[in-house]
Amino acid sequence: MISARPRKFLWALAVAAALPQTAWAHFIWLKAEPGSKPGETTVRAFFNEDPEPDAKFQKYVKDIKLTVDGQVVPSELADDSRNASWAGKPPVAVDAERDLGVMTKGEKSYRLYYTARTQTEAVADKAKETGDKLRVRVVTADSTPVLEVLFNGQPAAKARVKVYPTQGESTELTADDQGRVAVEGLAEGRAAVWANHVDATPGELDGKAFGETRYYATLTFVPVATLLSGKAPIDVTTVASIPDPAVNSFGGAVLGNWLYIYGGHVGKTHSYDVNTTSKHFRRLNLEDGKTWEELPMEKDLQGLGLVTDGKYLYRLGGMIAANQPGEEHDLHSVADFSRFDPEAKTWTALAPLPEPRSTHDAVVIGRTVYAVGGWDMKGATEESEFLDHVAAFDLDHPDAGWKKIPQPFKRRALSVAGHDGKLYVLGGLVGGGMTVDRGVDVFDPASGAWSKGPDLPGGGRTEGFGTSAFEVAGRIYYSGASGRIFRLSDAGDAWEAVGSWALPRLTHRLLPGLGDSIIAVGGNARGAAQTPSIEAVHVAAPRPTTTAAR
Repeated sequence: MISARPRKFLWALAVAAALPQTAWAHFIWLKAEPGSKPGETTVRAFFNEDPEPDAKFQKYVKDIKLTVDGQVVPSELADDSRNASWAGKPPVAVDAERDLGVMTKGEKSYRLYYTARTQTEAVADKAKETGDKLRVRVVTADSTPVLEVLFNGQPAAKARVKVYPTQGESTELTADDQGRVAVEGLAEGRAAVWANHVDATPGELDGKAFGETRYYATLTFVPVATLLSGKAPIDVTTVASIPDPAVNSFGGAVLGNWLYIYGGHVGKTHSYDVNTTSKHFRRLNLEDGKTWEELPMEKDLQGLGLVTDGKYLYRLGGMIAANQPGEEHDLHSVADFSRFDPEAKTWTALAPLPEPRSTHDAVVIGRTVYAVGGWDMKGATEESEFLDHVAAFDLDHPDAGWKKIPQPFKRRALSVAGHDGKLYVLGGLVGGGMTVDRGVDVFDPASGAWSKGPDLPGGGRTEGFGTSAFEVAGRIYYSGASGRIFRLSDAGDAWEAVGSWALPRLTHRLLPGLGDSIIAVGGNARGAAQTPSIEAVHVAAPRPTTTAAR
């Protein structure tokens, strides 16, 4: 939020808000534009009377926060606006707001509050509005896009609306009793609007009494096709497809220019037998996105880990189904640990894990392989046992075998990543059901100590389950069931929303792509069958990293 303003400017702003027809009435605006990279959207926040940025007002948005569904999007100050970059499928709406506090004009005191939004898709007329205070949005009513003005989620009857067409003079309209009004050109991106609503409820703020609150909300609508150069959202990030069968809960890694996929689950969710595990070990040439090569496979596995140290691939643990179709599930975790040489295309068995484990995750930090979380499935007659330790293996001293590191949690279906030499453990399931723990635990190998990181953002019931994470360009990224792409902040104290996949997915793999990109591979999309789609989005320019081998 903007912390200070000259008194004269505040007074002028108050008068402008009270008399919006005055030429110098100014508001906060947001506008979405195509970014500089394929599949990228830039959102600009600026302050002006018209919906175009002006450099002389840049300071009035220097501290403003941009949010998507209440989650902060990282942004930077530019010459005439504050800008945020969004990777992948554009967000339906981006919001910002500003409480200007209590103003006094003559003997009358009032509170002034601004909200701003840019929208890329019309929403259903019954869709719940997540923002409070005054909000404007484009909804589809009887197949026709109309403007809807809401105050605290309810229709703002007879709200004043000012329309700024891209060509011609501005005009004023009045919403109906349902807070709706048809605005020519808005749904095509040819107009912008602000709406005004007065709440007559008196109150007090910072020791100052006020008799009413005057709300102003702005909206720009930029159709998603405009941002994506006419492409459908599902196509803008899709770069390749997994050959049949598509998989989830598989082992995935990128080494050189190749994406490797080992095993995985096929068929219906929560249904397992000898035929529901993929019998393929494949690799894709990321440079052409088309060339797939079959590789020698050992056991048919799912829920396994696959990592690389930059030269070899390492396969850790996993689960096998011993039952035939229609029989009671007979599922067993394995303790296998094997190395694959991509040049010779051969496997070498290494020292087994201390205990069998599956639905875990793994990462290489420095020269140590870490297997984290998961459980030991013991067949149809015994209870599965959650593991209470991290297993660590020093690749430079294989004779030392595995080292057990006690951990302050018992979770499976989690994700891990290495960052700044530390091990980050994200979310997962606890107990025997679908109870999600969104906690983040951090292990420092140098001190041997555990600490807490920022919890994963909330969302749906499954958010935090079946996520995937990886360090790319020196930052941790993760994604899960919502399809949102999150990044750990520079300070390491929060998760920032930075993009969206076209297909929300879980039990997938998030991996580094070529250049400045990250890729999402396989997984289940919204509870449907496994998706073959491999998506890629651009992130910040890569910088050297030594914490996790690509």
